[in-house]
Amino acid sequence: MRGFGRRLVRSWRVGILTPGMLLGWEMVAGLFALVRWCGQRPGWSVSLVLAAVALAVAIAGQFTQVARLFTGTSLPDWHRSWRLAWRYKWQWLLVELCVAVLALPLGSWGLSSRILVRLPLAASWVNFVSLHRRPVVIVAAVIYLLLAGYLLLRGPRHFRRLTPQLKRPGTVRQMAGGLLICGLLTFGWWVIGEGLVRLNVVVGSNASTQLARLLLAASLAGVLLLFVVTSILGVLTVVWSWCGQLDLPLVSTSEQVRQRWWPIIGGVVCLGLAGAIVQQTMTQRPQFATTALISHRGVDHAWGVQNTITALRHVSREHPTYVEMDLHETKDHQWVVLHDENLQALAAQNVTPHQLTLRQLERLTVHENGQSTSLAGWPAYLRVAERLHQPLMVELKTTPKDSAGMAKRFARQYGRRLARNHDVVHSLDYRVVAQLRQQAPYLEVGYILPFNWVAPQSVPADFYSFQQISASQQFIVAAHQMGVPAYIWTPDSRAKMTRMWALGADGQITNELRRLRAVTQQSPQRQGWAVLQNFIYSY
Repeated sequence: MRGFGRRLVRSWRVGILTPGMLLGWEMVAGLFALVRWCGQRPGWSVSLVLAAVALAVAIAGQFTQVARLFTGTSLPDWHRSWRLAWRYKWQWLLVELCVAVLALPLGSWGLSSRILVRLPLAASWVNFVSLHRRPVVIVAAVIYLLLAGYLLLRGPRHFRRLTPQLKRPGTVRQMAGGLLICGLLTFGWWVIGEGLVRLNVVVGSNASTQLARLLLAASLAGVLLLFVVTSILGVLTVVWSWCGQLDLPLVSTSEQVRQRWWPIIGGVVCLGLAGAIVQQTMTQRPQFATTALISHRGVDHAWGVQNTITALRHVSREHPTYVEMDLHETKDHQWVVLHDENLQALAAQNVTPHQLTLRQLERLTVHENGQSTSLAGWPAYLRVAERLHQPLMVELKTTPKDSAGMAKRFARQYGRRLARNHDVVHSLDYRVVAQLRQQAPYLEVGYILPFNWVAPQSVPADFYSFQQISASQQFIVAAHQMGVPAYIWTPDSRAKMTRMWALGADGQITNELRRLRAVTQQSPQRQGWAVLQNFIYSY
């Protein structure tokens, strides 16, 4: 193990201090920063395309340099490396595409949401993934793990043409050790970043706003620069573990000094780009926007039974912007206020709404949070909401057993009434969204995205409900460019609420309504830690 560590550290020194290598890393890091800076807002621009192409070329050239160096072929030669990379350009393109796919769930060096928000797909494809998200995620995860394992452990043998000098790839043990080191480096960066978040919490709560803002800027810069170092060391570790070279030449100090000016200039440029990213992050819009307070399933702080009239009456006293609730079609083609497709959890009966009429369902007693009440029918629930002057956010659930034209019938029966009450409707099924918008154009109809992975323009709607785990400012900005609001579901902790508020969400759908109200009444100037944590999570 000690010998492994010495060889690894030696590879780091050679991979960074050899003349030409540091400048190459600065070029790659600077282009990554430029692509991130240009990709702040959705859409394409000439500068973004040129920066992305330059980045792909720089990555291929630098990786070729590292491979040539670690195989003992020669000292870095940019012209020769670029010619070699161009010779195998299609193989390099395939490698970079595979690496980009593998990096997307991990942040992709801060570019993940910037790539996905520009991904156009047919609405039918998006809807298929949303309606079958569990099997799709499982299949995608299996494919991801197989691809990652193959590329990381067997990649050198398959892509040997990219590095013709590679005669003896590293052992599986050395490659696994390299991946472990990469994981430890990333974990260390994360620990330091979270430590800075805690420091910003303390300073933001007790110090002046000027000092808090100065600390935030320094923390953002520190996290970014440390991530650059971590990424370079991680790449060197992976390539070294692939190449399997044990004896690497050290470069003399005179050789390092001879070419010191270009790396200094490159370092200044990188620092300038880092400063631009920090400034962009601190002044990004929207940020800490006015937030709609939306009660998820009509409850607050586990009081009452979800989606019931009793809970509605209680939560309406807090005057939420909307009470979000769910509808399922019944056997007699009515609607019952219910989230789950089966009543086992709430009523201890293994039946579905399609097996019972509305009158039969209203006779059932549901239990939750130590309380009991009757299951609510939609007509009765709507009448109570109207008497309370409480706007609703109706989620229309769908199943394969729904009657033909269910959404159109709902629009005919309730569209104008809901619009008159200033209620809105949203659904996970884009077919419902499209039909409601066509049948009732006067009604606000939104689309629920279980994860944010495609350009919102692919599925036009009057608003979007984004899942908070993968929420990012780029998707919120994309919705705003379409002139529609973006809501987030379902943040319940103060930290998550504050982070979503910092992203500029137009509203939050939560189970903790009073907590959300308290969060949004805080001073935004003292919540800089949330900006920092969002920045960390983007990587």
